[in-house]
Amino acid sequence: MNEELSCTPPEIREIAQNTISNLIPAKSKHVYDKQYIKFEKWCREKKVTKITKNALLAHFELQRHNYKSSTLWSMYSMLRCSLNLHQNVDISKFNKLHALLKQASVGYVSKKSKILEEDNINKFIYEADNDLYLAMKVILIIGFNGACRRDELLNLSTDDIEFKQDSIIISLPKTKNYILRTFAITHTNWIELIKQYAKLRPTKTNHKRFFVTYRNSRCITSPIGINTMGKVSKNIAVYLKLPNPELFTGHCFRRSSATHLANRGGDLLTFKRHGGWKSSTVAEGYVDLH
Repeated sequence: MNEELSCTPPEIREIAQNTISNLIPAKSKHVYDKQYIKFEKWCREKKVTKITKNALLAHFELQRHNYKSSTLWSMYSMLRCSLNLHQNVDISKFNKLHALLKQASVGYVSKKSKILEEDNINKFIYEADNDLYLAMKVILIIGFNGACRRDELLNLSTDDIEFKQDSIIISLPKTKNYILRTFAITHTNWIELIKQYAKLRPTKTNHKRFFVTYRNSRCITSPIGINTMGKVSKNIAVYLKLPNPELFTGHCFRRSSATHLANRGGDLLTFKRHGGWKSSTVAEGYVDLH
């Protein structure tokens, strides 16, 4: 019997195993598990009995012909975490695998969401009919001011919004990288639009999600869904008759906000704090240079 097993009581092993299972973010666990199970199946089919550098090289060499570079890196990241947790194998030390993935990235240009220019934003906010587009206006205002991700807007709670006399303070506690972000909206007309929408939100609602479904000048209790939230920028682009509206994705507000701040001369530290970015490279990647 393995020495570690023989020296560890069953209840301690169970606690350790549960701890390992919880190391992967809960909202992503099913995706990580799916990738790990897929790799295990490949190993069985290819009669791979031990995780080695050559096994990983062969696996990713075969995958590179079917997936784009960004997907390969995502697969690598999930396998690196899963193999480390479940089999105590650290593939981050496999330098040749890194070289293969970098080679697959040569010439690859990732597709990024198009951005809304400041003129686009003002045109939509001041010209679109509130009876139809009030909710979209408020989503745009908050998303643009806070460089918000789709999920951050979706999960925004009534508790996260503080109405002051001449401003609105918004906190984003549920961010992708667990960094609390807080920002203020001070534009008078924008404040009034947010207040107008907030007043329409039904008082007898059994959840605290701020964004609820808006139809025909009134709000109903059902919260706006993830897909609807992700299509708001596209629908704004359709209203504005912008070319290729399908390229305005859930990253639109975040990229638009980052580009606007960069154009205003914001320094890198301010820029990273604005979007909650840890990496300078990642932060700079959100700026539209065209």
